[in-house]
Amino acid sequence: MAADGYKKYQRAFAKPPALVVEWHDHLTAAVGWLCIDSLRGGAAGGGTRMRGGKKPEQQGSREEAIFLAKTMGVKFRVCGPDIGGGKSVIRFDPAAHAKDKSKQLEIKRGVLERWYAHIGPYLKSCYGTGGDVNVDEVSEATAIPARVVGILHPQEGICRGHMTPKDGEEAAAKVARLKHGCESRVELADLPGPREGAWVLADVVTGFGVARSIQRFYAARQMKLEGQRAVIEGFGAVGAFAAYYLHHMGVRTVATSSKGGEGFRVAIDPAGLDVVSLIKKRDGNALETPPKRKNASVIASAKGEEIYDVEAEIYVPAGASHTINGKKIKSLSESGVKVWSCGANNPFRYDTKQRDLSSWVLDMLDLQKKADKKFAILPDFVANCGMARAFAYLMSAGSVAEAPSILSDAGATIDQAVDKVLEGHSRNTGLLGRGYQVYIEE
Repeated sequence: MAADGYKKYQRAFAKPPALVVEWHDHLTAAVGWLCIDSLRGGAAGGGTRMRGGKKPEQQGSREEAIFLAKTMGVKFRVCGPDIGGGKSVIRFDPAAHAKDKSKQLEIKRGVLERWYAHIGPYLKSCYGTGGDVNVDEVSEATAIPARVVGILHPQEGICRGHMTPKDGEEAAAKVARLKHGCESRVELADLPGPREGAWVLADVVTGFGVARSIQRFYAARQMKLEGQRAVIEGFGAVGAFAAYYLHHMGVRTVATSSKGGEGFRVAIDPAGLDVVSLIKKRDGNALETPPKRKNASVIASAKGEEIYDVEAEIYVPAGASHTINGKKIKSLSESGVKVWSCGANNPFRYDTKQRDLSSWVLDMLDLQKKADKKFAILPDFVANCGMARAFAYLMSAGSVAEAPSILSDAGATIDQAVDKVLEGHSRNTGLLGRGYQVYIEE
């Protein structure tokens, strides 16, 4: 069954996308691509990311937009709505244009303004976007299109192209509910947020979903979750809130990492990190302040690979895409890891010297098959679909635009998706292949 899933995966990625729009900024070196893999049900959806750097693997590309658009199509089979996959990728590094952080932010937002203006007709009619790598959900992916395109929410195109014809509710009502729901307050008693003491749904929902997928897997397999140890790669919003919600499930995060400057910051505590303190003391996504605990440390690291040697049962890749190689798979296995929950999209590495999509897919498949034989891997299109599910829920007539209702719906959707992957599959390994077999449509 797993082999059939991998074959479906390879065939799906071999098909050409319906549309790729390429854009070259006239004021900077930025290049952008909007890929719509298919206008299934009259619409497509997928976030906006911005990546630049000196190395090829750090730079956004046309191929990346196509790959991610296809991945989004699979995710929508899990969480709805019944639409096609899309993606916006911008190749640009603001740090290469200015040293001052405030100036970098000004330049970056100028690029985003011109990008969203360029794809404005799609955002108004059939394409919905959101935040992704280096693009904030609220202050950039929502606020900038509202200002330059005249839409109240970046999912408006899906509301008009797919949801309104489906249930008859006016698009304006859906858009208003989306805006309110994504920015609805999440108050955490032990973790005051930066927005008047609270967080918003968009801050927490993806990390919540990653933790929920682990909780459901352990419950379905009748395994004890409390007392398990987790290693979390990446401590941005996804990794931090996966750690937070796992902490409240009784899971100890024993190691985590974050990108900072030219290298990484790594936090390790075999007894369990104080994740609430770490979140409070982050500088952006970076781990800056050592937790005041015996045997705990925050260290500077060239590659951040120290986390893979820490003994644990659970691994959450929640940093950049394409970080997992054969060496890391071996280290995680030797460290005792049994379960993965993929907070990052497409965590498996490919040869960056190859620039064609088919080579990427073959490289990733090779690593996926190796990992799938060793671990119980909850796929990215299940584990990190919380934000996409929130959008789908809020577009539906009768949904409640408040955080408790949205989180409850996202949790139930992830529970059902995990159950569907496990149904009729007695082994804990082979879940990636099984997930493709279940959710990829041809």
